[in-house]
Amino acid sequence: MISTQVVRPAPVYSSPPHTIGKLKVEGGGRMALVATSEPTRSPWSLNDLSSELLALIFEQLREINTRSLASARLLSKRFNAIITPIRYEHLTLTEQIIAPEAATYFPEALGRIHTLTRHVEIRSDLDPQGIQRLLSRIRRLLTVRWKYKGAHFRSGEFWIPSDVLNPQQANVNNTKIYIEDLPLRDFTADQQDLYLRTIPSDLLASLKLASPTPPLTNRLESLKQLILRSRHLETFHYQDRGQGTRFTFSEGEELPAFKELTLRSYDWNHTAADVEAHWDFSLIASLKLIDVPIFEFLTSVPFGDLVDLHTLHCEDFSAHLPDRRREATYGLYALIKQIKALTTLKITCHTQLFPMDGLLRHSKTLQVLKFCDYVGFSEDDRRCPTIWIDDLVALAQGLVNLHTLEMDMDVALCDPSLFLRALCQFPRLHTLTLHVQTVLRAFEVVHPEVDRDYEAAMRTFGTLVRGKAGSPWRCITINVGGWRRHMVRRLGEAWRAQNERGVYAERCFVLERNPTGGMTVREEMGGER
Repeated sequence: MISTQVVRPAPVYSSPPHTIGKLKVEGGGRMALVATSEPTRSPWSLNDLSSELLALIFEQLREINTRSLASARLLSKRFNAIITPIRYEHLTLTEQIIAPEAATYFPEALGRIHTLTRHVEIRSDLDPQGIQRLLSRIRRLLTVRWKYKGAHFRSGEFWIPSDVLNPQQANVNNTKIYIEDLPLRDFTADQQDLYLRTIPSDLLASLKLASPTPPLTNRLESLKQLILRSRHLETFHYQDRGQGTRFTFSEGEELPAFKELTLRSYDWNHTAADVEAHWDFSLIASLKLIDVPIFEFLTSVPFGDLVDLHTLHCEDFSAHLPDRRREATYGLYALIKQIKALTTLKITCHTQLFPMDGLLRHSKTLQVLKFCDYVGFSEDDRRCPTIWIDDLVALAQGLVNLHTLEMDMDVALCDPSLFLRALCQFPRLHTLTLHVQTVLRAFEVVHPEVDRDYEAAMRTFGTLVRGKAGSPWRCITINVGGWRRHMVRRLGEAWRAQNERGVYAERCFVLERNPTGGMTVREEMGGER
């Protein structure tokens, strides 16, 4: 059931403007800066830039807003000549593009697609004949990103790459295939080679699975065989639920050397001998272990193979095993100290057992950090360990390139004003997620006109906005009481009674900068399961 609690209109925080003028577009694509509070400066023009630099700018614009890129083509003939190849380089197929009548209605656009398109994104529920007709005419197709739609995997309803790709053309162009949301099934014995028959393994560069329903319990033989044959596979995202399952290997089976590996709900129990025989971490740059037994992983994989990581994300799931999370924290610290230069680090651990020099080891490179404790805020009677103020100040001074941060703040274990003041001192920090406990109690009588968690969040927002140094805030999220988008709420009888009255311990408030430069607040609404 979806929470329907309505939050009163939130205040809008204003921040000082960071611009002193307006941009004016003139004929020929010239842009002039007209000062509003300072003397007029000399006009400048995008046409003064080289074509190479303009191409880089327009490629970035394509990632931000494709409509703006299309509009920019109209500014000048030079811009049109530069933008046209950029606009058609990446193409997402739609029913209109692959329809037979497209050649009649959009002949010029199709001609540019055939000549300029290099990268195509395809949904599996589109018409296969239309897809095949278009792909066969693209002269130099470099990548195909294939997105499965729906939970079924069968030719005739959800089409497969081998139905539409020309193998000779793909080999000539060295086409790479990126598979997303692959439905994962336990196939019967006569279907064990189904993945191999439907996905060209020699072209496969990336494989990302959909979450299975129900969770898998049997061997993953068909999936494993596909991966073993895919020697050029660089990215693999495995996804299960709960405790999950795992691969079982035979002698001589060795997985390819992944550059990016994500394991979600993978029941890792491989020994060091298993890893040496069947896994290859020699090229790994991004490693995400979510709901995985972290201690078992750390004791089986040589740290020397992980020193070139730029991304590390570890969330432990070991409820079915002896509690080794203390040892896992020590292991994470030892690993992070050995890694050369992390840009993204997300870990949940015993934060009080993790020395800060492990984080400051990456002071020059770290941009994204999540540093949370196992305890969290899902239970009222437990205090969540919170980083010391002095340590937080040291991080603010040392992590000069950090722009995104997530951490815990238990107001019973720190001075909130000093804690928030320290958060404001990160020079480039613009995105913050702060986990806090609800101010309510299970047996408290809550007045219908008073929303104490909302009011506490508004005070926190105000303190952070007023005190921010360096880069202004873009987004602040205050997660109350262990809120999740899909969650099981507190189970006690008293809290169930509160929930029936529309009072919840789990809330999520988000403050965001809007296009006009002001800050507005909204509440995220979660669903129960």
